[in-house]
Amino acid sequence: MLKDVILDEPGKRVFLLGNEAIARGAIEAGIDVFSAYPGTPSSEITDTLNSACKHLRGRMEYRMEYAVNEKVAFEVAIGASLAGKRGMTAMKHVGLNVAADSLFSFAYVGARGGFVCVSADDPSMHSSQNEQDNRWYGIAAKVPVVEPSSVGEAKEMVKLAFDLSERFGLPFILRSYTRLSHSSGIVELGEIPEKRLKKVRWERHPDTDVVLPAHARRLKPILQKKLADLEDFFTSSDINWVDEADGKRGIIACGMSYNYAVEALENLGVEMPVLKLSSMNPLPRKLIADFLANLDEVLVVEEVDPVVELQVRAMAKELDVEVHGKMDGYLPENFEYNVSIVQKGIARLGGKSYDYAHLLETAKSMAEIAPPRPPVLCPGCPHTATFYAIRKVVNELGNASLPSDIGCYTLGINKPLEAVDITICMGASVGTSNGLSYVLDDAIIATIGDSTFFHTGIPPLVNAVYNGNRFVLVVLDNSTTGMTGHQPHPGVDARGCGEKGHAVRIEDVCRAIGVRFVEVVKSYNIRAMEDALRRALKHDGPAVIVSKQPCAILWNRERKAKGIRITPFEVGEGCMECMKCVREFTCPAIYIQDGRPVIDPALCAGCGVCAAVCPYRAIKPAR
Repeated sequence: MLKDVILDEPGKRVFLLGNEAIARGAIEAGIDVFSAYPGTPSSEITDTLNSACKHLRGRMEYRMEYAVNEKVAFEVAIGASLAGKRGMTAMKHVGLNVAADSLFSFAYVGARGGFVCVSADDPSMHSSQNEQDNRWYGIAAKVPVVEPSSVGEAKEMVKLAFDLSERFGLPFILRSYTRLSHSSGIVELGEIPEKRLKKVRWERHPDTDVVLPAHARRLKPILQKKLADLEDFFTSSDINWVDEADGKRGIIACGMSYNYAVEALENLGVEMPVLKLSSMNPLPRKLIADFLANLDEVLVVEEVDPVVELQVRAMAKELDVEVHGKMDGYLPENFEYNVSIVQKGIARLGGKSYDYAHLLETAKSMAEIAPPRPPVLCPGCPHTATFYAIRKVVNELGNASLPSDIGCYTLGINKPLEAVDITICMGASVGTSNGLSYVLDDAIIATIGDSTFFHTGIPPLVNAVYNGNRFVLVVLDNSTTGMTGHQPHPGVDARGCGEKGHAVRIEDVCRAIGVRFVEVVKSYNIRAMEDALRRALKHDGPAVIVSKQPCAILWNRERKAKGIRITPFEVGEGCMECMKCVREFTCPAIYIQDGRPVIDPALCAGCGVCAAVCPYRAIKPAR
């Protein structure tokens, strides 16, 4: 909880969410600048630092901002570091793809003030489009990666990463993952430093900070030397340790997998030596070699890819140690681990029996009892109305391509709307529309959220204007970053730390870059949206419709705060049970009872879109 994150009682033990612990670590480390774009499972780091900065103002000051995308956030933190200040950014794993260009070059330049990038991976893809393992980025970019195994260690490792970043002149990646970011645990509080965010004079270092080819060729060996020195440090660091035990079989457990391994050993009643690793890059090879030297077999436990296993296999050849893990099927290659999965692998290593199949069968039978609950757009969601209008116009056309983007509006893929055909990554709805426009006879109606428009939607729209590509882009403007927790973005007049911002209007941006068809339509006005779509489809070039209505959750919250009574709608006597409100529209507040549609007043947001959909005008405000 926030009150514990900002509590100034060193030594007190509190219960924090993993992401809150990371934020607390940043505060104790005395960060100067934090910049991020929200993305699950990293968002609470940003939101916690956003809330904390207001409470700490005057005691411990830092600059906090919501950036337009991850690359910008990364570069904001770079700027702070090069000025000698501590800079930090946080993002979900795919966000590092956006920031990768800056990551690779900054490794050569090196940190001056401490630099930490939190990358929150998402094993099992709970809220992501892929399951990438960002430890590869550390290896490829020659950037250190550390990985905590508990909530308490996460807080301490943030501080350590800042210290080591300054000591070795390297940017650091702290890898978290869903199960750590969203778990809670005991954290012992350290001291919150008293500091003001003081501006400093710029000191030029063009020989390191400007990565001209000649400079970069000289900087690469220096970077390699820094990593070699850091590897020596990691070999004796207390973030890596060995749980001693007898036997010729052992376990190398990485990050949070260490906890699974320890519990699995207890469940099986088996003792094996365990090497707990938190430094993922560079690996402490001497420590690993010493551990392997006493073993015949070792099991590597890690999520998501066999990053450590591959390297251990290369080392083990010289030591004649047999290595097990993902690559030989002792552990699954895909998805998130848990104690049972790891226990199965350890049981196989130890020659023990473990009826995992029975466990899965029991879990399956229990899952079948629970009713299926597919994710749906919220009651009163303005996207539902927009998608309904798009589907209606597409049905008139007979066919159309419907690229979309990353956000809660991806749920427009579901029946009966079926208004999403393609979703690749942030901004790709506009990018793929450019390509589709070259090869399709059918119309193209793309959708993108307002935050995503600013994130990566503008450059491909510029491309469309420049090349004269013909498609319709509907910007689903709900005045927030909805999916990750309602963070602000450049389109609203709020900034981080509760400061007032200068809103950038999407329609102004579109007109400024040369889009000649730009219209703003209220999302709940289905007829206006249909008319705008039909006109936009006739436009020879890119056409933009901004579908504007606040997110229903925020809209409800605002009305309740003002004391405005929300009047629900109800299905009246005139209902002919045609079921159009269910079959063609969709709203979680509408359900079927005794063969008739009924509206749940507790869920109804009072938007009235269902009343506009009903052909018999049987849906009206409740009396």
